[in-house]
Amino acid sequence: MTIRPLPPGLDLAAVGAGLLLLVGVPFYLLTLQTGVGIPRDGTSLVVGRDFLNLWMVGRAAWEPDPARYYDIATYLAALGEQVGAGYPGQLWSYPPSSLLIGAPFGLLPYLPALLLWTLTGLGAFAAALRLWTRDWRVIGILLASPAALFGLLSGQFACLAAAIILSVLHWRESRPWLAGALLGLLTVKPQLGLLFPVLLLVTGNWRAILSACATALGLALAVALLWGPDIWRVYLVQGIANQSLVLSDPDHLAGPFMATLFMNLRSASVSIPVASAVQTLLSIAAVALTVWHFRARPAAEDRKANLIFLACAVSVTPYMLSYDTLAVAAMAVLVIARGEGNSALLLLFYLPLLQMVAGPVGIAGLGLVPIALAWMLLRGHGEENRDGELKFSRIRP
Repeated sequence: MTIRPLPPGLDLAAVGAGLLLLVGVPFYLLTLQTGVGIPRDGTSLVVGRDFLNLWMVGRAAWEPDPARYYDIATYLAALGEQVGAGYPGQLWSYPPSSLLIGAPFGLLPYLPALLLWTLTGLGAFAAALRLWTRDWRVIGILLASPAALFGLLSGQFACLAAAIILSVLHWRESRPWLAGALLGLLTVKPQLGLLFPVLLLVTGNWRAILSACATALGLALAVALLWGPDIWRVYLVQGIANQSLVLSDPDHLAGPFMATLFMNLRSASVSIPVASAVQTLLSIAAVALTVWHFRARPAAEDRKANLIFLACAVSVTPYMLSYDTLAVAAMAVLVIARGEGNSALLLLFYLPLLQMVAGPVGIAGLGLVPIALAWMLLRGHGEENRDGELKFSRIRP
């Protein structure tokens, strides 16, 4: 049997993924401390650290007044009952629709729930990648990519979110009602879908827009029926304020590990007004590039066009953890695998690792990488289209 070589450029991604699996994952497992209830890692946080929030929310879904967990003191007190007093500060800031996701997992003990959550994320991400490629080597590289592994080790929503995003992009034209419904589910982490309305409006995909709105409204109504409409008021007053804590304090939680320009600048001690102004300019640029490129209505299967969109989507928000860049990293690898991009796109694949090094020491600028690559791709795409039009004009009778 002949083993086909990897497409040029993917060997660097394969090496990185292999090293993470062979060195990074075992090293993390060796730091785990057992015999203290839920195992903890070298940072004193429980294994699957961020899943702890979803599990707690899942448990609250079966109790009276889950909205009380938006109060930080109340949430920390409840958290202390499960993992012990003095646990490093965590908070619940996700929309109340996260109760619908967490409820099934809240019925299980923590570790079995974490295992089920991890397998669900891996399975969904692999299935979404199969929509784009049948090459299991490419899928394997992406399953072991920095963003995927960081998301899995953190117990985060990253793999499921990336699966939804890749599926929406694949089906936005062929199955707009399904794509819109999936996009409505992404409102659980709204910062990941901020640019999708622009894409759908520019391309005139009204069916997907209607489906997304109907799904989001259906989720909101389901939450109001199950837990009372007041939970949405509490979220608007307290939940969004909890999210603002991360943006206002770069040292709070994982601020230095956000690959966004706003948090880059805040970690470098730039004031909030200045960082906000710069981020606003970047967001406007990202929207403008999206409108400019998609006004020509590129096909849904155009990987390079989708990569431009996802790079802009990463740039448009000030709040996005490094593992939330999984979708754009996946599309970058898919573009390279098709032979449509060079190795510079691997900066998106390695962005979480780069941010892990640069963020804690206050080195700013990595938040500009996605938009810079989007501009590079946009110019290249335009030149390819003009070349194609020129060649066509030469052969017309």
